[in-house]
Amino acid sequence: MRWVGWVLLCICFLMAYLLRLSAGVLRIPLEADFALSATAFGAMSSMVFYAYTLMQIPVGALADSKGVRFTVPAGMTAAGAGAFIFSLAPTPWLLFVGRILMGMGVAVAFISSVLFLADNFSGELFGTLSGITSFIGNTGGILAQAPLALMITALTWRTTFSILGAVCLALALGCYLTIPSGGGGVPVSIASLAAGVRSVLSKWRIYPVCVSYTATSACSLVLSGTWGVSWVTSVLSRPDGPFFVSLLAAGTMCGAVAAGRMSDTMRSRKKPLILFAGCQVGVWIILTFAGHLLGDIALGTLFFFLGFVAGSIVVSWAIAKEMNPGHMGLAVAVINTAAFFGVAVITSLIGVLLDMGAALPAREAYRNAFLLPLGGAAIGFALSFMAPETFGGWKSRVGRNEKPHLRENMGDRVVFRVGDALRGNIVKERKIRRAIEAALQW
Repeated sequence: MRWVGWVLLCICFLMAYLLRLSAGVLRIPLEADFALSATAFGAMSSMVFYAYTLMQIPVGALADSKGVRFTVPAGMTAAGAGAFIFSLAPTPWLLFVGRILMGMGVAVAFISSVLFLADNFSGELFGTLSGITSFIGNTGGILAQAPLALMITALTWRTTFSILGAVCLALALGCYLTIPSGGGGVPVSIASLAAGVRSVLSKWRIYPVCVSYTATSACSLVLSGTWGVSWVTSVLSRPDGPFFVSLLAAGTMCGAVAAGRMSDTMRSRKKPLILFAGCQVGVWIILTFAGHLLGDIALGTLFFFLGFVAGSIVVSWAIAKEMNPGHMGLAVAVINTAAFFGVAVITSLIGVLLDMGAALPAREAYRNAFLLPLGGAAIGFALSFMAPETFGGWKSRVGRNEKPHLRENMGDRVVFRVGDALRGNIVKERKIRRAIEAALQW
């Protein structure tokens, strides 16, 4: 049954991407039904990111204490309920409630998938299955564009989200029936959680990594999740916006693999981070100031590279966990929390800026609004030069606010902490570490 459980978790991961990025193709039907302003639409879309942000660390604690078999069905039930509320919403505020529940629910997918692989598979299957899980999950970003737009056109957005809600509930039941019992039982206290967070944040060089990671995530997700399709529709007067945003999602998948390979080949984390961050500034300058001048092939290439440069997020994951071998999972949760909060804020602010420029031509209004993520990309690029080089181990001076890494070699095993919040105890099996590292590298 573990193989069936793994397949269902992969589909849950796919649904997480699909629901999280689904708002981009909804602007026209929602404006028609609810007369939403750009500000209201941006705020509604960002709710899923705020909820996802708040659930990052609690989900890890829940998976540790209750196990994957409880955590995933609970999360997917919440996501399904959110999709149903969204589909039946008679007023705009229920759209917000639905998006919040969807964001809270799908937050279980990533860490639960990693822990399931660690607990139920061994040997070389770890790296292979982690990569396949990540690939399947990322295809949800593609499905959230052109395929979802076609489905909405054929069935209406209300029927479509009712179907997605039913799929989430079916996945919740399937996971409960097929995922093996076990795992969980790890006590997680507020004190241990706070101590872990303090340990991660005590290293000042985590902050430039966090800002750079936030800028990269925001530049990608504000387009794929909310404003990419609207830009193509409003500025270029084209109906094929979902196709171009699908190219962005495909570019992110390719860029993540390329960034990871480049980092290993160059034997450096910092150099690829700087290179991708610099390229991100370049492609955003083109989109902001000259995107409306591009032909079909050039525009498609631009969107692909907008996603490709966002693949450097895997390098930021690697730096964060290598800086914190004693709190590896928690370190990634911390920068994820900051990143998705940044995505939510920038998504909302773009809507505000578009409303402020409502009297301007669409091209000028979007140009002014897109200066915000462009500025974020520039700041992320500048701070990437301050990121530490952690390839092969991070060498830092232990100051008053930095504690030495805890690592003890015991024969053929390595004793390490994966974060008081995410594992809560000393984990002795090397297979857990290999699974988490493989998943984060993808």
